[in-house]
Amino acid sequence: MGYQDILEFVMQNPICTLSTCQDGQPHARAFLTNIIEGKFYFTTSAKKRVGREILLNRKSELCYLGTDFSKMLRIATTIKILDDKTIKQHLIDTRDYLKGFSVDDEEFILFSVSDSKATFWTLADNLREDELEVIEF
Repeated sequence: MGYQDILEFVMQNPICTLSTCQDGQPHARAFLTNIIEGKFYFTTSAKKRVGREILLNRKSELCYLGTDFSKMLRIATTIKILDDKTIKQHLIDTRDYLKGFSVDDEEFILFSVSDSKATFWTLADNLREDELEVIEF
């Protein structure tokens, strides 16, 4: 398996749980993944607690679950904050929930993933987690 398998799975299952940690307390939230030209993009606001947590600690884990619940994708990653106005504008134009933002809004956080390690998991792997193939990207 490779990065293309990850992209295909995420495009079919774009909602993930994104986990952050502040003061030793984990926090998990649902996020929509935006795939643009084969790369992962996410948005949030520095006004939100999740945005502030990301700015303080870039380590995160994403978890995607297939619609039939037979397969899961976990990605341990480091969040990379981006200031790409073209991508920001594209997302503002295509995502209704971003209509109140502008590309110059300092509170609008665009981020991606870097130094990532992904594993696919099925029920057959339930007791073999340490043996799973790791896909780095």
